[in-house]
Amino acid sequence: MAASKASPGAMAVVKIKAWEPPAGAPILRRERPLAEDFLPPFVPPWRRCLVPSRYSISLATVVMLVLLRVNIGWHFFGEGMKHYADPQWTSEPTLRAATGPLASWYHAYLPGFHGLDDYLHDDSPDSAAQAVRGWTDAIINDWDADRQKFVNHYGLNEKQQARANQVFDAYQQKLRGWSGAHHDTLVTHVHEWRRNRLAAQSPAAADVPFQRDRVSQKQSLLASEARGYRTELETLEREYDNALAGLLDVEERREPPLARPHPSIRLVDGMMTWFILAVGALLLLGLFTRAACAAGALFLLSVVMMQPFWVSDALPTYNQYVEMVALLALATTPVGRWAGLDYFLHKAVAGNATKGQSNAIDS
Repeated sequence: MAASKASPGAMAVVKIKAWEPPAGAPILRRERPLAEDFLPPFVPPWRRCLVPSRYSISLATVVMLVLLRVNIGWHFFGEGMKHYADPQWTSEPTLRAATGPLASWYHAYLPGFHGLDDYLHDDSPDSAAQAVRGWTDAIINDWDADRQKFVNHYGLNEKQQARANQVFDAYQQKLRGWSGAHHDTLVTHVHEWRRNRLAAQSPAAADVPFQRDRVSQKQSLLASEARGYRTELETLEREYDNALAGLLDVEERREPPLARPHPSIRLVDGMMTWFILAVGALLLLGLFTRAACAAGALFLLSVVMMQPFWVSDALPTYNQYVEMVALLALATTPVGRWAGLDYFLHKAVAGNATKGQSNAIDS
């Protein structure tokens, strides 16, 4: 620092030389601005630590977002546990009731039981009695084909083939007896299904909420009836398969069993159950929260597309839509780091990245 000489009576002028770093000293430059460069100076320090931008949120907002994440996670996890604990649960009723532009895509996953939907739930010009008779004949033809596959697969001798024919004739009579006992009920079911289909296509179902709800309730009731018929016949079909398996000797039973096509609905049910459980557990733990929020939102979007609320005959799905938007909002925030395992994950990843940068600079 050097001072200039001043004349008497004049104000002294002091010139200060700007400080310069010593020669050879490293110059530290900030490549990234800090949060204080954007926040106004009057923002309290306890709020500056929330977000590195000019927009900040309060501690109460953080707490409420964490509670929202936990509640949605508990909802997903609870629904998944219900599906897992109930062996009778299936997504078939939901898929069958799908409507809207993607209904055919959802219906493709539905299991077919010997053409039940093609005969009993089709708008064919045949009478209801003819539809019931055609479905019964289709089941018998399929059972006969299964018997022939069974004989060829195990290479049964003539005596075993004769007994297999007797088993087939016995269960054919049982099936026709079941069909005769339920004939009137099945015919009524076909009439009601066709009548409800016409009611769903009428303008009243699109304009009158009461009529729309009535059609949807009737559709669910008829679908439940159809599941009951199929369940009874599936039991009879298993008895038929067991009776054929009883014809095998010890050596033949060591052969691999005759494979039946695995219904795709079982795969869908299993994937849906574990998917919902995983999303709920991740949201509760606050682990991979952004990915869990995005996955949950996509699942809810598929639910909304099953019953689009803008379609006239669809069931209300506003709750799923609101929850989907909430998950998308949570996906834009680091809510898993505020109260969850993502805090430790982010700390570990950030620490390794910083260590790697330091090693690169030193090298």
